[in-house]
Amino acid sequence: MSDTPHQMPDTTPDDALSGASNEAPGETGAANGGLDPSGLREALKQVIGPEIFENIVDLGLVYEIQVEPEAQVTVTMTLTTPHCPLGPEIVANVEKVLKAEGAQAVRVNIVWEPMWTPDMMAPELKAKLGIEEEPELEIEAPSPPPPPPPPKKKGLLSRLFGR
Repeated sequence: MSDTPHQMPDTTPDDALSGASNEAPGETGAANGGLDPSGLREALKQVIGPEIFENIVDLGLVYEIQVEPEAQVTVTMTLTTPHCPLGPEIVANVEKVLKAEGAQAVRVNIVWEPMWTPDMMAPELKAKLGIEEEPELEIEAPSPPPPPPPPKKKGLLSRLFGR
């Protein structure tokens, strides 16, 4: 595998956000050359999103980290917007940090699905930034109006004389 800068597939793997192991969601691969996905995820906290000065892991930009044979690492991540002018800088910093951790080759796949939203941020970061989760509103539906009373039965004289 070569040292290819970011590739841009259309979607993430279906299982990118579902991790059944004790690793962080989407992290796969056994330890290889002393590298493990959870340690690399922790190391990626050194990469700061230059727009709001918070790390890309807590921002929820890193979806998956795979460690492959011969210390080759693949990171699947997104950016806050497809037109992020600092995207190349973030990708370069991801590569730099992972190589400093011992990766021989780093591939960064930038994906746009699932699209990033502030909901993907770590709860601690949301609190720090003042983004509170909106409580689910319980709105009671108004009860339907009672049915109209049945019409009064008219006797013979009211039917004849209209009263």
